[in-house]
Amino acid sequence: MKSVDYIIVGQGLAGTFLAHDLLEKNQSVLIFDKPHPAMASKVAAGLFNPVGVKRCIRSWKADDFLPVAIERYRFLEKKLRTTFLNIRPIFRLFANEDNRKQWQVKCSNEGMDDFIGDFDPSNTYSYLKDDFGGASISPSGNLEVVKFLDASRLFFKINDCLLEEEFNFDLLELNAGTYKGVQAKKIIFCEGFRAIYNPYFKYLPFSPTKGEVMTIRIPSLEKMDKIVSKGVYIIPLGNHFYRVGATYNHHELDDVVTSEGIAYLQEKIEQILEEEYEIVSKKAGVRPTVRDRKPFLGLHPKYEKLAIFNGLGTRGVLQGPYLSAHFSNFLTTSKKITQESDIQRYIMFLEG
Repeated sequence: MKSVDYIIVGQGLAGTFLAHDLLEKNQSVLIFDKPHPAMASKVAAGLFNPVGVKRCIRSWKADDFLPVAIERYRFLEKKLRTTFLNIRPIFRLFANEDNRKQWQVKCSNEGMDDFIGDFDPSNTYSYLKDDFGGASISPSGNLEVVKFLDASRLFFKINDCLLEEEFNFDLLELNAGTYKGVQAKKIIFCEGFRAIYNPYFKYLPFSPTKGEVMTIRIPSLEKMDKIVSKGVYIIPLGNHFYRVGATYNHHELDDVVTSEGIAYLQEKIEQILEEEYEIVSKKAGVRPTVRDRKPFLGLHPKYEKLAIFNGLGTRGVLQGPYLSAHFSNFLTTSKKITQESDIQRYIMFLEG
């Protein structure tokens, strides 16, 4: 019988982060992954932003997550011999004068000035509807998620640790930790939103969110050196192309683009851009968001061979590297998982 240290189910962001971490700890890994049409990674903007822009507050553990994320992506770029991290400011457009004053007060009184830099006056940028100006958030930027996942997938294939096939729960031997003749210390599920169909972890309170995005072309705007945010984000892709998103839909868990979603994005674009644009493509995917907006890490309460690393949600690019390092340390050294991330906080859902 073949044996590995860990079987990982899913090669989205969570599975990819964890596989890299475990391999670097000299642990053997076998990944089972068959891409799903609605996987969030297909449409993820890959934003990393330490500030909650609606209320101008630090995002959860941003001071811990941000430096680890940047350092980790730089390391992985060298490891995978490609580039996918773009560090650029996020420019938050203000909706009105009260919004501007709120940010100025919070910046001066609540120690936000280490993330929030210049406050630009109104009508600074000819291509934006910036009647009330805006503020720059930094360090921030975006990860080219598809490029990162594809480069990692190639790496895993070259190292014979990825099988492109669906995981079949009927072939899982729970007590032995064996799947299809392969024995593992732990079988770790990193399935994204499809964990709601996992017979062992579907008790967890996932709240998946469908998001729709567009790629647009702005003929008159060749280059923009920042990400613009006001209700939606506009991310420069180069050569006049930009990514716009995203919508939030808790009712439809599929990859179908809707007229309502596209109309919403177009309405938001009209509130941001002074320039004419054309729609190039439209996509949709489902994010593995969680009711309390905290990730799911840990061992199954009844089946010690099963584990989960999931629920990274909309801030997976920012939080994922830190949480993966934390979880891989738990797996290899038995270091405790922080209570706010540990799935044990929801054990009552299993018992109920």
